[in-house]
Order: sequence, then C-alpha cells, then structure tokens
Amino acid sequence: MKLIIATIKPFKLEEVREALTAIGVRGMMVTEIKGFGSQSGHTEIYRGAEYAVNFVPKVKLEIVVASAMAEQVVETIASTAKTDKIGDGKIFTLDVQSALRVRTGEINDDAI
Repeated sequence: MKLIIATIKPFKLEEVREALTAIGVRGMMVTEIKGFGSQSGHTEIYRGAEYAVNFVPKVKLEIVVASAMAEQVVETIASTAKTDKIGDGKIFTLDVQSALRVRTGEINDDAI
C-alpha cells in the first residue's frame, strides 16, 4: 500500500476529487493548509496599504491506495491539478506498513 500526499491549489480540489473518483479512488482526507515554496508568498493591497503574505493557502490530500494503483493516482492528480503557473503543488508517495478499518477490524488492502 502507498500513502500519497499532495498539496494543490484550493480551487482545483473538486476537479481533482472527481478525477480520482472516476479512476476508482474510494476515499481521501482533505486538510486546508498554508505554506510556501518557490514563490515565497506574495504581496496584497488592502485599503491602500501593501502587506506581505508569507504563506499561501493550499489544500493537502492524503490518499492510501494499493501499490498497483499509486502511479495512476499520482498521474491523475498531477494532470488535473496542473495550471502551468508557480505554486501548483507537490506530490509525495510513501510506503504504508499497515492499515486497519476500526469499524470492522479489516486490515491492509481490505481496510482501504
């Protein structure tokens, strides 16, 4: 099993969710986050004054899938979330040692 962690732009969330559902992803965890990378934040003007915004709003997706499906999930997220502008996000893939569905006691692939 693989854990895929992706950070994407917030307005891309629904489009990414629909694309992942279409390829068979049955669930994910979504968290609103703030961060910075290459773009190092930006400036905004509020009531005539300029302010530095050091952290940019993002959405973090956490998805656990069977190892055989991981590459397809990464490709789907990457192609759907891409805007060709700075700040499109990052995707990380990690190994998952075990999974347990609390309600039924199912483990590993059966739990996801």
